[in-house]
Amino acid sequence: MEGSIYHILLVDDDEDDYIVTRDLLKDAERTNFQLDWVNTYELALATSLNPKYAAYLFDYRLGRNSGLELLQEVIQRGCQKPIILLTGLGDDEIDRQAMKMGAEDYLIKCQIDTHLLERSILHAIERKQAKEKQAELFEELKTVNQELTNFAYIVSHDLKAPLRGIASLTDWLISDYTDSLDESGKQMLNLLGQRTRRMSDLINGILEYSRVGRFNQNSIMLDPQQIIAISVKSLDLTTSTCVTIETDLPKLFANRTKIEQVFQNLISNAVSHNDKTEPKIRIGCIDAGKSWQFYVADNGPGIESRYFEKIFQIFQTLVAPDSSNSTGIGLAIVKKIIESYNGKIWVESEIGQGATFCFTLPKIEVIPEEFIG
Repeated sequence: MEGSIYHILLVDDDEDDYIVTRDLLKDAERTNFQLDWVNTYELALATSLNPKYAAYLFDYRLGRNSGLELLQEVIQRGCQKPIILLTGLGDDEIDRQAMKMGAEDYLIKCQIDTHLLERSILHAIERKQAKEKQAELFEELKTVNQELTNFAYIVSHDLKAPLRGIASLTDWLISDYTDSLDESGKQMLNLLGQRTRRMSDLINGILEYSRVGRFNQNSIMLDPQQIIAISVKSLDLTTSTCVTIETDLPKLFANRTKIEQVFQNLISNAVSHNDKTEPKIRIGCIDAGKSWQFYVADNGPGIESRYFEKIFQIFQTLVAPDSSNSTGIGLAIVKKIIESYNGKIWVESEIGQGATFCFTLPKIEVIPEEFIG
């Protein structure tokens, strides 16, 4: 910043304070400041949007008005430059109000020296520029996300339309020409139908994966036991499948759809890859300090340790695509959801001993008032 000239506007109804502030800034060693001065509330409003100023210094007492009132009004008028409030006496309440209303700093006049004033102004300018840059990046990210959403749906529509046509044509051929086809022809048409449905499922999975974490979804108080019951019912499991909740499950403050996706995918995964005639699934939770550690365990074939990371990657499955309805997206969606809550997910397993999927979710530190009853 050395060599730059920073134009600063001081709003203060006391000329002596202006002179003191001017002299302090003249003594600044690292930065060249040019201080302008206005002594009324009205003049301050008239010059508050002048683009030449890098920062503003507002005195708290301005005749009938206050620096807080001025701060509020110039920000409402669109002032984007950093504002520092100056006061003769320290007051924590004024300090809090000023910072809440948008001031970048709050200085007590009797404590100000050249070094403190220079540092405060420079830091205020840097912070404001950082906030503006962050806001620009956030807007760019929103635009990119919207473009990705639009792209995903357009691609989905363009891909699924011909797939629906192929599926309909396949069904029509099987229905109307079954007597004219030999076994090989029937098998080929059935395989074509399976491949078409799999492609449709993959497209749906990609859309679902792309949506996770890109939308602000409302969080509510959730009872995981109810979520699990809904998930089990929606999966339409066979009567031979046993799902047991082994422990009390803590309430969660999260988005219902996301948590339903987590349990539904994990339970479905435990059932679909189970090699037993009577699949058994155990669900529970333990206290892990700052978070809750949930687990979904099964009595399936188990997973080799070399696949522990791979199974959470999108499109990765441990079986051949044609031998399973799995798209390889379910666990990737679960991982993305858990990580959106700053949680972790992993698997513990040995061959022949089943698999236990563990994940953490944060504890509720402060329950919103509307959920206290």
